[in-house]
Amino acid sequence: MDGGDFRKWRKTLRYTRAEAGGKLGVSSITIQNWERGVRPVPKAAELACIELTRRWKHQPEFGPVILVYVGDWLVQQSYGPDCIGVLQREPYPTNDAAIQQISRLRQAPNLLDPLAMVIMGSDGEIIWTGPELLRECLTREYTEKWKR
Repeated sequence: MDGGDFRKWRKTLRYTRAEAGGKLGVSSITIQNWERGVRPVPKAAELACIELTRRWKHQPEFGPVILVYVGDWLVQQSYGPDCIGVLQREPYPTNDAAIQQISRLRQAPNLLDPLAMVIMGSDGEIIWTGPELLRECLTREYTEKWKR
């Protein structure tokens, strides 16, 4: 990651230099030096940027996203009774809308494996893995139960 890439990252996440410095544990002057090419962006900072981006994409309002899951069985009789899972792909405007759908799907009898779900960005990048989604759904259910 060079200074231009770093600046693009910071602008994408809408961080000021001070905010980016706070997230990375450096001063805003250090951020400025990285962006101007006075100093190279350290590998540790680059890796931290990747993780911060992943967390940023977990925001409820992030989108558009695509929910992918195995939703039902397709039975093939050609060479015997083989069963194949049917892959479902559903677009949603935000993470929140997709996660609400997952909560509904978790109650459906034809959902095969909740851990096999993913939420992807429009570029195909996996934003939420199955275990992360299951944990998020359980957290939301627990929070909702205690609000009552």
